[in-house]
Amino acid sequence: MRVLGINWKLHDSSAALIDGDGRILAMAEEERFIRLKHAPGRFPVHAARHCLKVAGITWRDLDAVAMGWDMRRFRTWQDSERAEMYGELFGPEAAGEAGPEFVFVEHHLAHALSSFYASGYERAGVLVVDGSGELESASIYAGDRTSGLTLKRRWARGYSIGLMYEAASDLLGFGRFGAGKTMGLAPYGADSDSTLLPMGDLIGDGTWQSKPPLDVPADVHSETLIKEWKNYLSSRFGVVTSDTEHLDRDPVAVRMAASAQHTVEEAYRAFHAETVFQAGTPEICLAGGVALNCVANGKLPEPVYVPPFPHDAGVSIGAAWSLCPPKHQGVLESPYLGTDLSVSGQQLDALHRSGFTVTEFTQDAVIELLLAGAIGSVAQGRAEIGPRALGHRSIVAIPDPADVRNRINTLKNREQWRPLAPVTLPDYAPSLWPSQGQRERYMVGSAVVSSHARKVMPAAIHPVDGSTRPQVITPGQAPVVETLLHGLRAAGAPPVLVNTSFNGRNEPVVDTAADAVRTFTDIGLDFLVLGDHLIRPRA
Repeated sequence: MRVLGINWKLHDSSAALIDGDGRILAMAEEERFIRLKHAPGRFPVHAARHCLKVAGITWRDLDAVAMGWDMRRFRTWQDSERAEMYGELFGPEAAGEAGPEFVFVEHHLAHALSSFYASGYERAGVLVVDGSGELESASIYAGDRTSGLTLKRRWARGYSIGLMYEAASDLLGFGRFGAGKTMGLAPYGADSDSTLLPMGDLIGDGTWQSKPPLDVPADVHSETLIKEWKNYLSSRFGVVTSDTEHLDRDPVAVRMAASAQHTVEEAYRAFHAETVFQAGTPEICLAGGVALNCVANGKLPEPVYVPPFPHDAGVSIGAAWSLCPPKHQGVLESPYLGTDLSVSGQQLDALHRSGFTVTEFTQDAVIELLLAGAIGSVAQGRAEIGPRALGHRSIVAIPDPADVRNRINTLKNREQWRPLAPVTLPDYAPSLWPSQGQRERYMVGSAVVSSHARKVMPAAIHPVDGSTRPQVITPGQAPVVETLLHGLRAAGAPPVLVNTSFNGRNEPVVDTAADAVRTFTDIGLDFLVLGDHLIRPRA
C-alpha cells in the first residue's frame, strides 16, 4: 500500500508518501521548490512529484491520496475540484481518470496524528492549537497505539490564540507569518507594562456557548477575528511607528509583543493541564502552528513531544497516517526527509571557473576556519522538514564573542535584535541548559541557560532574558555538524556552534546544491560545506 498525504493550497503546502508499514519514504514542502516562503495559494505540485520520484513510482501506483483538511465542513466541495487537483499534482491525464481514492481528513485530526505517531509514546494526550482548522482553534485528543485517537474537547475559532498572535505580528510589521519574530521581540518588553490579553472562559464548561475572548460569535470567520484583534490591540497599546529594525526600542511594539507572548504562555498552560486531565496521562504531544512557539513549549513540564513539523506542512504526514499508521513503535526515525543533495562535476567546475577554491571537506580545514572567526554554511544529505535548521541546511559559527550574532544578522539582512540558537553534543548539553527532553531534537523548546553557557556561547543567547532555543545532535544524523563539534572539542574549544537556517531574507531554507551556492554567494559567507566538498572564495 502507498498513500500520498497532502496539505492543500492555503499555505505551507506539502506532500508526504508512506508505504504499507506507515514508513515515510519522502516528505517535502512546496516552498523549497518554488522558492516562495509558505507557498501561499499553491498546490504541492513539486513536493508531490518529488515524493513519487524518490519512491520510483507514478501516481497510478498510489492506493490513496489523503488531504489534511475536510473542506466539506466549511464550504461546498465540487467533485470537479478533485479532478483539478489531480491534474495539477500528477498531470492532465490524471484529471480525466478515476485515479487513486481521495480521502478528506479533518485538519486538527491530521495535526494530532502527525505528532502522536511520531512521538513513540504508547499512550499520550494530544493538544492541537493553531489559527484555525475547519471550525476549531484548539482540540484535545487521547492517543493510544492500539485504538488510535479519541477526540476529547474542542474550542471554537473565536478562542483562537493563534489568530490573536497573527494579528499582533501583522501590526508589528512582520506580516501574518511573522510569529517567530514576535516571539523574539517579546523579551524586550519584559520590563514594560505588559498585560494578559482577554482569553474569555478559556476552559469554561466545554460548550460552544462559552464566551470567547472578544465580543464575537464562537464561529466567527478567521479574517473577521483577525480584524477584531487588530482593532483591540491598536486601541489598547497604540500604533507601532518604528520600522522593524528598531522595534526593540519602540515602547508600543515591545509591550504589544510581550503581552501577546504572555497570553499564549498562559493559555498554553491551561490547555496543557486540561489535556493531561482529559487524556489521563502526563505524556503530551503538541501540534498546530502555535506549537512552533518554542518559548511557550519550553515552559511546559516534561514529558512533551513536538515533531519537527507542527505547522500546517505536517498535516500531509498526519493525513497519510490516518489510513496507514506506522508500525514502527519508536520516535520519528529522522527529520531529514526532503531533497537529497547531489553535487555534479559540472557544478564544481563552474565554481572553479567563477574564482572559488574547491577542495575535499576535511574536519581540520573547517575547524581552522571556525577558530579564526569564520561564518560558514553546511548543505549535506536530505533536507530537514520543517522551519528549523537541524544541521543539513545550516549556517554555523563559533558563538563567541557576542558580536557574532550581529555579524550573522547583518549577513542575513535580519534585524539586529533577533536572537540566534545553538547546537551541541548530548554529553555537553547539560552544562549549558536544563534538559528539554525530546524538544531538544528539533529546536522546538526554549530554555534559560547556565552561567557557563553565558561564557562560552554569548552569541546564541537572547540578550535580554538569557534564554536559547537549543538543538542537541542525535548521533549519526548530521555528520558534518557532529564532526565539527567533536573537532572543536579536540582543539580545546567548547563543542557548541551557532546553528541558524541557511537562507536569505524572506526566502525559504535552501534545498538544492544550486540554492546553496547562490545563497552562499549572495550572503557573502566565508565557506560552504557542500556535500563532501569545501567551497571558499579565493583570496
